[in-house]
Amino acid sequence: MKNYKKIFILLLIALTVEACEKQVLDLSSLTEPVDATFFSNEQEVNLALTGVYNSLIRISYDVPYQLHIDNGYSDIGISRGCDFDLAGAGAQSSSTTIFQTMYAFYYTGIGRANNLLQKMKRAKNVIPENDYLQIRAQALVLRAYSYHYLTEFFGDVPYINFIASSPKEGLLPRTAKSTIADSMLADLQTASLSLPLTWSDRGRITKGTALGLRARIALYNGRYAEAAASAKAVMDIEGTAGYSLYPDYQKLFQHDGKGCSEQMLVVPFKNGYLTASYGEVLGSRNKGSYSVMVPTQSMVDSYEASDGLPIDESPIYNPSNPFQNRDPRLKASIITPQSVWAGFIFESNPDSLTYRYVNGTSAGSNQDCTKVTGVGAFCGYLWKKYDDEGLQTIKQLWSEIDFCLLRYAEVLLTYAEAKIELGEIDASVLNAINRVRARAYGVNVTDIGSYPAITTMDQTKLRIIIRREREVELANEGFRLFDIRRWRIAEKVMPVPIYGRILDEKHATLIPNIDEDGFVSYDAVKRQYFLNTSTRFPNAQHRLFNKLRDYLCPIPQAEIDTYKGFGVTLEQNPGY
Repeated sequence: MKNYKKIFILLLIALTVEACEKQVLDLSSLTEPVDATFFSNEQEVNLALTGVYNSLIRISYDVPYQLHIDNGYSDIGISRGCDFDLAGAGAQSSSTTIFQTMYAFYYTGIGRANNLLQKMKRAKNVIPENDYLQIRAQALVLRAYSYHYLTEFFGDVPYINFIASSPKEGLLPRTAKSTIADSMLADLQTASLSLPLTWSDRGRITKGTALGLRARIALYNGRYAEAAASAKAVMDIEGTAGYSLYPDYQKLFQHDGKGCSEQMLVVPFKNGYLTASYGEVLGSRNKGSYSVMVPTQSMVDSYEASDGLPIDESPIYNPSNPFQNRDPRLKASIITPQSVWAGFIFESNPDSLTYRYVNGTSAGSNQDCTKVTGVGAFCGYLWKKYDDEGLQTIKQLWSEIDFCLLRYAEVLLTYAEAKIELGEIDASVLNAINRVRARAYGVNVTDIGSYPAITTMDQTKLRIIIRREREVELANEGFRLFDIRRWRIAEKVMPVPIYGRILDEKHATLIPNIDEDGFVSYDAVKRQYFLNTSTRFPNAQHRLFNKLRDYLCPIPQAEIDTYKGFGVTLEQNPGY
């Protein structure tokens, strides 16, 4: 707790300083603050580093963007009342506010990192060399993190690694994503050489963090050999760095998982310093929340049966009892109808006008029922992952659960996918996947009789398996949009109606078809499922996707206009 308090005090200082700054992108603000005496000692340099760390909070504050991305901008969830809904419905434009906001936030982080990297040289002679290199390394990693998101959202973007002396000097043309990837990978490799395996203050970037982020960026850019090597480097220091998979998947995303050895980079939240509104957007309306973000039926149907087969292939899957004999991550991640959560029995059928406490007594009008509220849990489910159950019981919306930006399970899956794509399939690949799967069942990886272990060495089959594994393991963590884009399946999984729960499970007999891309088709069975037809949020009902345009987000019009004002052209992405 002492270390937590130190981190939060620094973050609070940074937030206070931030309140006095101009919002970027006015590129001239990249030259602020410019006091000639600042960066003269280690304390000032560390304060500036805290400001760079604070850029992670700016992009994850209150409701992390990652939750919006998975729910409003992919096939696994729906959100109401957010610009990401427009993007999911194919209605985004260069004037859509969220893209300008993200663009500015990420360049804020880059500007802060550049400011530190350029000006910390003033204190080089008064800071111990090892400390100096570690500060520099952390700034390099944080800058790479921001560029990673910029390039995944927008593709080619201006690459700025210096402090502009004038506004026009900072108006650079767009740099190819592949070139930026080269720089990010180089910076992360350099950073990893100077960073320690652990810190006494939890929350700081370590050697493993740099290598784990490097593995992700390499994977996303098709650099499979580098992805595998960086992920393997993290796996090689697992013991000395203290990394491990947290034994309980559900509790990993609740208070119990806070500070655990699986978390490699987090945005920390604590009452009195900074809190998140998970409960407000994810929780039950019966507990004063708004159920803004909910999982889709296709997300539910993507979880395997407990025999390791997709539900359309498994002999043990029963559509009239759809939540039994399933991958445990289904109920660990999603609140399903008739399940217990926060002291009551969750029910979302439109005919369930009242709800009950666990002891069976009536709790009153059911606000999770769409007939009562017009919105409710409008796909029939709620996210359990990151929904703070403890706060739901007392109708409190803020949460102290840290949001995890990088965890060890992702590293294992990155290693496996990269090796599969390289065609270098061996026991280490299967072990990496099976460790994640075994943890879901709460057993050791060697206990192959207690979970559906993967045994095939076939590349085609393993590609299907690893993609399904990423979808269910990383659900509601912000990975799905970038995955369906890089796998080039967004044009298949996105432009479809959004279905919700089976309304009459007892008499259900039909099972949707799931293809090799994990696409769940309801065309032949749709009469059995609930299709939300409320006119209040039509964008949530039918997703659209233009394959000639929507693999990239629009460059914000405000940025194009800023360039134009200085007589410089900033190219827009195709179709916008």
